Amino acid sequence: ETIAKALGGRRYGTQWQVRCPSHQDRRPSLSIKDSERGLVVYCHARCTQQSVITALKSLGLWQSTAKFENTRLGSRVSDKKFDPTGANRTASALKIWNESKPSKGTLVEVYLESRGIRLDEDQALRFHPCLRHPSGNSLAAMVALVTDGVTNRAMGIHRTYLANNGSGKAPIDQTKLMLGPCRGGAVRFGKDNDEVIVGEGIETVLSVRQAMKMPARAALSAAGLVALEFPPEVRKIVIAADGDSAGCKAANDAAKKWSGNGRSVVIAQPPRGLDFNDLLTSIADCSEDS
Repeated sequence: ETIAKALGGRRYGTQWQVRCPSHQDRRPSLSIKDSERGLVVYCHARCTQQSVITALKSLGLWQSTAKFENTRLGSRVSDKKFDPTGANRTASALKIWNESKPSKGTLVEVYLESRGIRLDEDQALRFHPCLRHPSGNSLAAMVALVTDGVTNRAMGIHRTYLANNGSGKAPIDQTKLMLGPCRGGAVRFGKDNDEVIVGEGIETVLSVRQAMKMPARAALSAAGLVALEFPPEVRKIVIAADGDSAGCKAANDAAKKWSGNGRSVVIAQPPRGLDFNDLLTSIADCSEDS
């Protein structure tokens, strides 16, 4: 109950439903329930067991007590072969990436425009016209390349499943999913220099980048934000925080981690309950009405 309340969850009978801190979760996909055997945690978006635990630890919500040590997680079904380094998942992710095509002139551009974002010629986003979803459906998708925060090594992909006309996300559960060992990675927009914008969501950082004209990185979750590292040449970081409690905590924790050694870190905070893309689209809606 403590974890669920901290994540802004809602109770349904004997269990709680919350936004999973291990991925960019718009629709609560993490179930939490107390049982005689301990805490039962199940991510319907198929986050790995370790990523859920790591995310909860990074938010200070996972305690090393006997009750938690005996926790049973009903998480993603294990791969057929043990893959401790994530190499198999990275290979699967890069196969999808290589099958995808440049996003200009595709439903990706239509989708981003519906969110108030102008698509630049950027190598981080591609379009897949018919990508398999865990539900069994094959749908159009925006595919983003996730690379290591320091080395820029490819780690995996992030998928946003789109409506048939690109006007929004697909009308299914779990519209945003990651593939590959993406912890410590981000989606990069623009060439690196000594300044960077960083936030959780792709749409969030693109919204801020559109205004500030700086390179940007999307860490894809609150836990991913805190886990992200930067090369030493990055001297100024603008954190585009999400306006919920988990987003605020992640931004503050990340700022403490990245500050020092001559590096400047600034947190940009949207109105409570919103992110910067919500703010951008609300401004656009007001402009159209006036």
